[in-house]
Amino acid sequence: MGKNILEEIKVFKPKVIKLPEGDVLRVLRRNEIKRWNFAEAYFSKIKYGKVKAWKFHLKMTINVVVPKGKVKFVFYSNKKFRSILIGERNYCRLTIPPRVWFGFVGMSKLESIILSLTNIKHTAKEVMRVKKNKIKFNW
Repeated sequence: MGKNILEEIKVFKPKVIKLPEGDVLRVLRRNEIKRWNFAEAYFSKIKYGKVKAWKFHLKMTINVVVPKGKVKFVFYSNKKFRSILIGERNYCRLTIPPRVWFGFVGMSKLESIILSLTNIKHTAKEVMRVKKNKIKFNW
């Protein structure tokens, strides 16, 4: 049997440069991802306890970081879940391959900010969505 798509979600620890005036949070260097081209960058905001789910990209690979706040990402495939919590205190970059259902929930009392970097432009034809109660998960 092939590799489980949930195992293809990668977690990277980008460099954080500590400065008295405020930290510098690296996101991505060109040599860190092979065969990946940048197409689009956008910020998403999420409030505490709010859920944005579920979406499934047919072709898009997404790299996400949470520079402000804390967000739990949940991934679903073949009746299995994988959760990863990232944010200011656990600064990581997630690389999310295409063809995996995912959603996320705000875990910080203040609004969280997510930076998404994608390899293709976002189009309605490329993404599928279902309502959050369609895939049963205890957020």
